[in-house]
Amino acid sequence: MAEVSADAALVAAIVDSGVDMFAFDWDMTITSVHCYNSRVQPEDVPGRWTSDIPDAEDFASVLNAIQAAGRHWCIVTFGQKDVVQAYLQQLGFEEDHCLICSPLGPGERYSQAKAPPKDKNDMLVDVVRLKGLPALDRLVLFDDDGRNVMAAQGAGFRAVTVDPGRGMSAPLFLEYLQRG
Repeated sequence: MAEVSADAALVAAIVDSGVDMFAFDWDMTITSVHCYNSRVQPEDVPGRWTSDIPDAEDFASVLNAIQAAGRHWCIVTFGQKDVVQAYLQQLGFEEDHCLICSPLGPGERYSQAKAPPKDKNDMLVDVVRLKGLPALDRLVLFDDDGRNVMAAQGAGFRAVTVDPGRGMSAPLFLEYLQRG
């Protein structure tokens, strides 16, 4: 019997999951640093992305497997979209192929006049509408902040708390996917 490749097994697990949209938090879910709190700027990313994203190539293979399975992925972050885009570009994903949801504009920071949202549910609902998903539970959120996960689950989404700072290697992704 022929051995199934790791990529084929990953694609099969994605198809079998019943999920159409995989939503990833960025800071401390994909990265090992909190990019927003560390004040990372887009121009900083080329010199630091390989140390900030554990198993960067493996994470890129997860995103590619999601696409190969005919599913979608997005980033939902309270951080800066332009910083996340700079990292994704280093991973080989161009801006027109990435959906990044953030309440902040380029270079914008939270202040007394603008606080971060209490959870990510509004962004998740926007993604469901944008992609025309038939139900909220066709989206799964991966987030290191248990408050966001609990809020998402309470609203009807699938959601999984991830280990902060470990990144999203293929084995971790599969482990988390089984939890969600």
